[in-house]
Amino acid sequence: MRLAGFILLLGLICNSATATTIDEKIKEAEDYLRIDPSRSLTILNAIPHIHAMTNAQQVRWHIAAMRAAVPTGNNKLLIDSLEVVFHHHKHPYFIDKLVSITSGAGIWLRKHDYLQDAQLSFECSYKHAINERQRLTLTNSLALLARQLNDLEKAKALYVKAKKMARLADRKNLLAIIENNQGMIALEEGNITLAEQHFRAALAGYQNVDKRSGQISAGVNLLFVFVIQQQWINFQRLYRPTEILAQAFPNTAKQSLLLWLNTRFRHMQGDPLSEQENKMLLSAYDQLDDERVRALVTQHLAGAMDVELPKRITSKPVRFNRPWFEKVKQCDW
Repeated sequence: MRLAGFILLLGLICNSATATTIDEKIKEAEDYLRIDPSRSLTILNAIPHIHAMTNAQQVRWHIAAMRAAVPTGNNKLLIDSLEVVFHHHKHPYFIDKLVSITSGAGIWLRKHDYLQDAQLSFECSYKHAINERQRLTLTNSLALLARQLNDLEKAKALYVKAKKMARLADRKNLLAIIENNQGMIALEEGNITLAEQHFRAALAGYQNVDKRSGQISAGVNLLFVFVIQQQWINFQRLYRPTEILAQAFPNTAKQSLLLWLNTRFRHMQGDPLSEQENKMLLSAYDQLDDERVRALVTQHLAGAMDVELPKRITSKPVRFNRPWFEKVKQCDW
């Protein structure tokens, strides 16, 4: 009897220790989300037997994975984790993180051109936002969506509003994001000088808060401006540190745009474009995750190098119809 009791006690202790270890690992991954989301993914992926976790642990794991998936461009992980967490839509931790979850859904939907449904997701997030920090982040998301819907005036107005909110709240990270997004609008409108100002401010802001994903994004965008302006000295100074960051960060879209920019730089230095490089550029073009970025590549890079891009078929607006999304539409939590 004593032996049986000891074995039972030992089992309980081991299970408790395992649970504690899993919780600690998830917490560690959460701690890295803002400064190094790729490391968060590494930590999360090192946790074995995800399906054997408690419901609370699974929800935490997948929400952390969602948050890491956005800056690293891992759209498959984002939607896969959304599928899982919505199976637990009544769990207290799900309710507590509802704004992050519905916002994550909106980001995935926007990136996959379910723009009307992305609007519903962000509006649901905004409805349940509990503080100015969340409302500020969502205002930025709504502005980004307005840009994708080609409503640039609405996007610009929302960014002005968001920037005022960010300054009042001293949200340096959000200010950098807004500067970067304002730069993209200026770039699309052909105001290259203004775009450069925004991208420089964004890069400095991201460096100030040590946000690597942001440094890559703003750095790549600033490199794009340097290519357009043929500021080759500035390009050379910025390219290598941006490339080093991008190589350590699993975002295929940013790496693909870097390939285009560096190829254009070498082309301007007199290097002829080989057949192999042409194939690489076409492959990289498909890896870009934003149609508006593709349009900029077509306008400023492809023609200058005589790269013939395949015609892209513009699809009609479609609606997202997975069963769990009905809960987002209802937005009744």
